[in-house]
Amino acid sequence: MNDGTVARSLSQPQDVLVTAEIGSNHDGDLGKALELVDIAAECGADIAKFQGFLADEMVAPNDPNYQMLKRLEMPRDWYPQLMERCTARGIDFLSTATNFTTLDWMEEFGAWGYKVASCNITYITLLDRLIEIGKPMIVSTGMASYDEIVWTANYLRDAGLEDVVFLHCISKYPTPGAEMRLRNIAVLREVLPYPVGLSDHSKGVHMPAAAVALGAQMIEKHLTDNPDGYSPDHGVSITPPEFRQMVDAVRETKAALVADFTPDQETIFAMRRSLHFRRDIAAGETISAEDIAVTRPEDGLLPRHLPELIGKRLLRPAAKDEAVAWEDVG
Repeated sequence: MNDGTVARSLSQPQDVLVTAEIGSNHDGDLGKALELVDIAAECGADIAKFQGFLADEMVAPNDPNYQMLKRLEMPRDWYPQLMERCTARGIDFLSTATNFTTLDWMEEFGAWGYKVASCNITYITLLDRLIEIGKPMIVSTGMASYDEIVWTANYLRDAGLEDVVFLHCISKYPTPGAEMRLRNIAVLREVLPYPVGLSDHSKGVHMPAAAVALGAQMIEKHLTDNPDGYSPDHGVSITPPEFRQMVDAVRETKAALVADFTPDQETIFAMRRSLHFRRDIAAGETISAEDIAVTRPEDGLLPRHLPELIGKRLLRPAAKDEAVAWEDVG
């Protein structure tokens, strides 16, 4: 069973944290849920996330989605098994906290943190319970206005919570690329007291890398091994090869975010030009422009020094193609 230890910091992550949103893609099958944890770990995810809802606490029995939600519920005895599998695979278990019943189950079994879905961002009693618990919290923003996002962040900060991440999200399934509003990430980074990430519902794999370039410190993306499965989550999920490609792109983008103007020295030597003697020249000769070639490699004076060189006397004999140095002239 998970020992409750937070393996990764949300407030000061060492790298971009990648969450495999398994959601309800287990289709009501515990074996499938465990298998998806394995796949998430093999794809390079840091976190495997599920949805801890109960149909009776979400909709009325006559709701058209009731039977579907009922089938996709996660029973109490799933939680310790999923947590154990995550621990064994070196990733963290996470679930959306949607009600007090499943939240108590997860507390019983030592969940390390919780997700707040954007549809629950105004569910103040749920937020207060999570504040009381005091564990890491990931807050999605897709169904929240700017003012609600800022209010919630300040509410959590004033309550003393430090290990929190807010995820920019568009609650449209799937989200067209032109509607992703990725610059919201930069805006939220300026106004929130917490790190910001992306919960991505687009069809492709490139939006997360773009989000990382804008400063996202967590990426959440749906994962499936069967796009034709029962759960509606399958329709906004990517396959394991795509998820691996996304993780690689996220990691490479993060590694690329370095400001350093030092050029590669081997490339400089091979590709840049410097001043070389165009012919054999005897000591004492006066150097003219026709005596100097500007050629590779860069092993002599830089070309910008050519005007200073003209008219000077050569202090030693020089061979054709030899690099020019200041100590050669006077």
